Amino acid sequence: MNSATKGPMSDAIQQISELLRSQNTFLVLTHYRPDGDAVGSQLALLLMLKGLGKTVEAWNDDEVPTKFRFLPCSELITRPPAEPKDFDVVIAIDTSTWQRVGSAAQRIRNRKHFINIDHHVSNEKFAEINWIVPEAPAAGQIAFDLMKQGGFKLTRDIATCLFAAISTDTGSFSYSSTTAESLRAAADLVDTGINVGEICRHVYESYPYARLMLLQKALAQLQLADQKRIAYTWVTTEMFEESGAKREDTEGLIDYARAIEGVVVALLFEELTEPGKFRVSLRSKHPKVDVNSIARHFGGGGHREAAGARLSGEPREIERKVLAAVSEALAAARL
Repeated sequence: MNSATKGPMSDAIQQISELLRSQNTFLVLTHYRPDGDAVGSQLALLLMLKGLGKTVEAWNDDEVPTKFRFLPCSELITRPPAEPKDFDVVIAIDTSTWQRVGSAAQRIRNRKHFINIDHHVSNEKFAEINWIVPEAPAAGQIAFDLMKQGGFKLTRDIATCLFAAISTDTGSFSYSSTTAESLRAAADLVDTGINVGEICRHVYESYPYARLMLLQKALAQLQLADQKRIAYTWVTTEMFEESGAKREDTEGLIDYARAIEGVVVALLFEELTEPGKFRVSLRSKHPKVDVNSIARHFGGGGHREAAGARLSGEPREIERKVLAAVSEALAAARL
């Protein structure tokens, strides 16, 4: 049984379920630059609440990535309004820190209840009700548990969103974080009649040509370090401009570095639009190397196998510091 349904977690499900049924106005949030788990989980909660007859809004500073716009009601995710609004319940899902919801935090005037649903081990437990399940491979898995254990109706549209969420955060069920529970959840979702082939075509086989041009440029920059146990590359503002790619097109690029035989940690450095600001994504292929700890050292966080951080400074100095931290982690793991 998933630990999300044991002991105090069952209390969390009961408490959250009671609020979802008793309150009337809801805001569902997730982190900016949303990935498939964020979008899928956010939409699943929105659709579930609408099915209960509730008034629901869903905000994000960034647009839904193109490849996830096929998900039911994705157009209902909008940018935060100019004027603050009141809600009975605010729900943040797949969001480790409140700052990651972006400007939405300043557009909430009053809220009666505040729920935080997440699977990041680095979650800061910033809400009134914090239901954090680090062993869950995806926030979509926790949302599925909430619906199943809470007795909420699992429609085909909701199942489509949850399947996309769980599939993307488990690497199409290929990462070591994939559990028997996530596979059972996927089977239950398929039983609703979702079109798995169509979902996977949109998510994994519908990349724009510009992304391939960005990938080409990123692979040209690929380097190995620390006895070829670290693979890293950069994507710069110039590369975005030359390729015509969007920021969302960086998703999955790090997997090419991670897939190299012998590589233990992969890194993707990205130059952000703000001057002197950079983002680093980290992926680990070994259980002894916890990239969440490395990311936290630089003010970020995430999971043991996947994490990220935002840094300020000169790019080569940032690269040097992150590579040194990773090498230190590899040495400590005696790999």
